[in-house]
Amino acid sequence: ELRASVAEGSVVPAAAVERLVDRFGLAGPREVMLLALPVATTLAVPPLSGFHVGAVGLEAESGDLILGGNLEFPGSDLSSTIHGEGFVATRAFARDRSLAVLATGEARPCGHCRQTLAEAATAADLELIDPLGHTLRLADLYPWPFIPADLGESGIVVGAVPWPDLRLAADHLPIETAALLVRIGRRAHTPYGRCPAAIVLRLRDGRLVAGTTIESVAFNPTIGPLQAALIELAAQRDTYASIGSAILAITPDGEVDPTASTRSLLATIAPDASLTVTTWA
Repeated sequence: ELRASVAEGSVVPAAAVERLVDRFGLAGPREVMLLALPVATTLAVPPLSGFHVGAVGLEAESGDLILGGNLEFPGSDLSSTIHGEGFVATRAFARDRSLAVLATGEARPCGHCRQTLAEAATAADLELIDPLGHTLRLADLYPWPFIPADLGESGIVVGAVPWPDLRLAADHLPIETAALLVRIGRRAHTPYGRCPAAIVLRLRDGRLVAGTTIESVAFNPTIGPLQAALIELAAQRDTYASIGSAILAITPDGEVDPTASTRSLLATIAPDASLTVTTWA
C-alpha cells in the first residue's frame, strides 16, 4: 500500500495510514512513517552523490503522509540540489498544509534543511523522529534560529494568499496554463524579495505541473519555481524527458529575477524543452 502511494503522488492518505495501523497492529501513524522511510528513498534521484535520502511528513490538517527524497542535477550547480526534507516541506506548501511531524533517517537534517523547516509559521511545534527512537522539536536541532519573525514576518501560513491581485500581463497563453500560473503565483511566499514568480511545465502528454517561489528568511535556502515544479514532477514519478515546454511568470523590473537560473537548470535537465518568459501585470 505504501509503494502504491508513491506511484500516486507520494501521498499516503490518512485513511490508508489507519488501515495499515489496524492491519499490522502498529503503534500509530508515527510507526507507519518510520516504516515508510525506505519507500520514500525510492523517490530520490541522486546521480552525483549516490546518497539516497528519504523523509516522511505528517500533515497537521489532514493526517496524510507526504513522502519525499533528494534530487540532484548533473551539469548544474550544487545549490540547485533539493534535499529530502525540502522535498517534503515544499509538497506540504503546494498542498497548503503544515507539517506536524517529520521522520528522517539516521542522518540528521542538515543546517540547510533546518533553515528551510524554520520558515513555517508552525515550525516551533514541528517534531522530528527517526528509527533510533529520537523524538525532538525543531528547536532541539536548531536552538538559536534565524526565523521570519526576526525580519518582522510571520513565515509560511496555511491558507495565506500573499498576492491576491496578481494577474498576467499577457493574454495569449492557453486558458488552463494562465489560470494555473496565476493561482500558484498568488500563493508565492516572497515576503523578502517581494517578487513572486511561478512556472508551469507542460509535459509531452499534455499534463501540467506547476511550482512557485518559496523564499527563506536567510535568502538561501530559497526554493525557486522550477525546483518546486520538479518536486511535483518527481512525486508523480515523471522524468525530466517528459517536459515539453515551460512558461515562467516573473515580476517586471523586479530586484529578484529567477529567469537566468531557471533557464540554466531547465537547459541542463531538459535541453529540448522550450522556455517562455512572461510577466505579471
